[in-house]
Amino acid sequence: MTESRKGFDVEVKLHGNQHNSTKKSKTSRREKASLLGHEDAIATNEEAIADGAESDESDSPDHKTFSKKRQLPSVGPEEDSEHMEANPSDKMDHESGEESLGVHESHIHNLIVTTKAYATAKALKPFAHRLTTESTILFLQNGIGVIDEVNEICFPDPETRPQYMIGVNSHGLKQRNAFDVVHAGAGTIALGILPGTGSARPLIDAPDSSRYLLRTMVRVPVLVAVGFAPTELLQQQLDKLAINAVINPITAILDIKNGNIDHNFFLKRVIRLLLAEVSLVIRSLPELQNVVNVKMRFDPRRLERLVWSVAELTAVNESSMLQDVWAQGQTEIDYINGYIVKRGEQLGIHCVVNYMLVQLIKARGVLVNKEKEGLLPFGSVAKF
Repeated sequence: MTESRKGFDVEVKLHGNQHNSTKKSKTSRREKASLLGHEDAIATNEEAIADGAESDESDSPDHKTFSKKRQLPSVGPEEDSEHMEANPSDKMDHESGEESLGVHESHIHNLIVTTKAYATAKALKPFAHRLTTESTILFLQNGIGVIDEVNEICFPDPETRPQYMIGVNSHGLKQRNAFDVVHAGAGTIALGILPGTGSARPLIDAPDSSRYLLRTMVRVPVLVAVGFAPTELLQQQLDKLAINAVINPITAILDIKNGNIDHNFFLKRVIRLLLAEVSLVIRSLPELQNVVNVKMRFDPRRLERLVWSVAELTAVNESSMLQDVWAQGQTEIDYINGYIVKRGEQLGIHCVVNYMLVQLIKARGVLVNKEKEGLLPFGSVAKF
C-alpha cells in the first residue's frame, strides 16, 4: 500500500557554491529525492514529523494544515544536500542570492532528528542558534552517546541548551530515497523527556514544547508511541543496544541476513561471549544501581533470548549496519559496541570481544570503500 503526503514547506541546506537561486528548478520530484541525502533532520515550527510518520493535523485548532508548496532550489552534480527542514512559518526568498537557500533565523520549537548517530552533531550545528531553552529536540536513533557529542559541539553552555527527548524505535523502516520510506515492520516507539538537559532544570519544569511534542507523538496511531519515565526509558535503550550489539556487527562482518545467525553453533559461542561483556557492563552502570531487578533484566540468558527473538522476527531483513557498510563504509558501531567499550573502560572492565568487533567493522568499511574505488587487486594473483 502506498500512501502519499504532500503540501510541506521545506528548506534545503546545500554545500557548495554552484547554484542559481534566481531560477526555478525544473527537477522532477523523483530526481530531487535522489539528490537529497537520507540523513535529514526534520522540523516544523510547532511540531516535527519523523520519516514515515503520519501527522495529526487535527490535534489543535491553532495548528492549520499548510499546503503551500515551496520550490526547491536546483541542485548541481557537485552539490551534496545534507539537511532538510520543514518550517511552515518561514518564507523563502529566491531573489536574495545564496544566503536565501534555507538559512533562516526563525525559532525552532520542536526538532526530530533521524540522522545516523555519527552525523548528528554536524547536522545540528548550523541550526543550533535557532534552538533555545524553550525548544525540544527528539533523538530517534540507534545507539547511545550522541547527546554528549551534541552538548560538546552544539550546546556547550548548559544554561542555553534546549530540552532533550529520546525515542526508542522498534518499527522496521527502509528508506529508498529522501521522500520514499517503506514501513517494513510494525513496532512501537518508547519516548521520554530527559531530566537536567535544558538549563539543568528538573523534569517537572520541562518547556511546553516538550509536552506538546510528546502528546502529539503519542496521539499518532501508526507510531504506537508511549511515554516513559527516564530510568525506564534508559533500560529500554539498553535492551535495544544489547540486541544491536549482537545482530548488527555479526551480520555486517559475515554479510548475512539477520535470520542466518540462528542455528549456528559456532556463532552462538561468539554471541554468548559478547553478551557476557554487554551484560556485565550494563549491570555495573551507576545510573542503574538503585533500579529493582536490574540484575535479572540484563542477565545474559535473557538478553540472548531477546536476540534470538528479534533475529527470528527479522530473519529476511538486512541489518542497518550491513546496509551502511555497503552504502558508505561508515556505521554507528561507535555508538553501539563502542559505547559498551567506553563505559567498560570507565568501570574498569575490559571488553575485548566488543573492542574486536568495533575494529573489524571499521576494517570492513575500509575494504568496501577500497573495493568501490578499484584499489584492491581482485581477479589477479599477487606474486611475491
